[in-house]
Amino acid sequence: MQAKGNLTRYSEGGIKELWVISFPLMLSTLSMLLTNFVDRIFLTHHSLHALNTSVNASTLAWAFMSGIAMVTAMSEVFVAQYNGERKFKNIGSPVWQMLWVAAGSSLLCFPLALYGSPLFFQEKEEIFCFRSLLLFTPSYALMIALYGFFVGQGKTRLLIWISAVSNGLAIWLDYLLIFGWSDWIPSLGVKGSSIAICFEYFFESTILLCIFLSKKNRLDFGTGNWRLQPTTMVRCLKIGLPQGVLCALEFFGWSCFYWMMTSLSEKHITLSSLCQSFTFLFSFFFDGVYRAVAAIAGNFIGAKRPHLIFKVLSSGFLLLSYFFLVSLSLLFFNPVQVGPEWQSSLKTCMALSFLYLFFDGMRWVISGLLIAAGDTLFLLFVGTLSLWLCLIIPTYAIVYRNHLAVEYAWGFSAAYTGLLFLICFCRFRFFFSPQRVL
Repeated sequence: MQAKGNLTRYSEGGIKELWVISFPLMLSTLSMLLTNFVDRIFLTHHSLHALNTSVNASTLAWAFMSGIAMVTAMSEVFVAQYNGERKFKNIGSPVWQMLWVAAGSSLLCFPLALYGSPLFFQEKEEIFCFRSLLLFTPSYALMIALYGFFVGQGKTRLLIWISAVSNGLAIWLDYLLIFGWSDWIPSLGVKGSSIAICFEYFFESTILLCIFLSKKNRLDFGTGNWRLQPTTMVRCLKIGLPQGVLCALEFFGWSCFYWMMTSLSEKHITLSSLCQSFTFLFSFFFDGVYRAVAAIAGNFIGAKRPHLIFKVLSSGFLLLSYFFLVSLSLLFFNPVQVGPEWQSSLKTCMALSFLYLFFDGMRWVISGLLIAAGDTLFLLFVGTLSLWLCLIIPTYAIVYRNHLAVEYAWGFSAAYTGLLFLICFCRFRFFFSPQRVL
């Protein structure tokens, strides 16, 4: 039997507990990322121009979307801590504070979408894609905040079914709107892609909100406590805001990266778009482990047992290593067919992107532990500085200005994540040193 407040019936912090909690999260994230991956495949078959247009517009939109969603994701940390402390009636409060943040984000996103889109893009399809994603950013942020309610308590199976249904509908709608259907529905290309993705965010957030506000959850977890609580809000923002700024700046940096690739040649942006599609898809595993690590560590910190965090770290590294070894088998195949003159470059870029994923996954495991402990300012400064100093500036100065091959750009991306992982690991060793923990 599982004691109330414990996340699973397995050894606390062990690889089985981490797997049981992270696996449903992986499937939930995979379901969402699979929609984006399939969308990119549809756009590739529609036209390479449509694919590159979507990558440019959506990457910049994600700078705003992910920054806000990273703030609202902090509901998970406080839900986990209240769950570890057995303060179940308080669980609904931090979630509601993040729901207010999600709603308040419309004050930024709506004017930016309606009036700021032409400042960033010239093509009508890019403007439509960027504008649509920003208009539905509050729905996405609300969805992420509600995820925290379930993840922080280890209740993740429900998310699988909800994500499966919403993403299945989104993929069907995506195909229908991109390619059209007979004379009834015209082919909308990038515009159809944007509509389908926005539908997914709205549909899933609505379902989760209805469950969150159910009578049982209102009685057991205080989910009817909707009022603003300044003290709780400040605590959430104190941890979430630095991480949100970091995530936004990181995506903004990657937007600059893809702008440079677009300016260099069609080969640069096309191969980079394909690599980005695969790194997004395979990040489902790392995202699931990261969120599970944060939830488990938050429970340990709330229960005043931080010494178990080291066990969570080793379990996380072990799971990521297994996945990385299995995923390497893809490098022996040709997952995407391009022209023979590009095939060799694509293989090299794919290998470098997998190396990037490995270091980035390890880094996010450590970030989950540091976030659970509230050490987000460090992640903000180090993450932002390393991105610009180790990736964007070298890519501009060496690759862009000298018109070097796309392989050099992805080499810099792998080196950047490797260095960032080492820095975060050193911070973890200091922050959770035996003297500080004991």
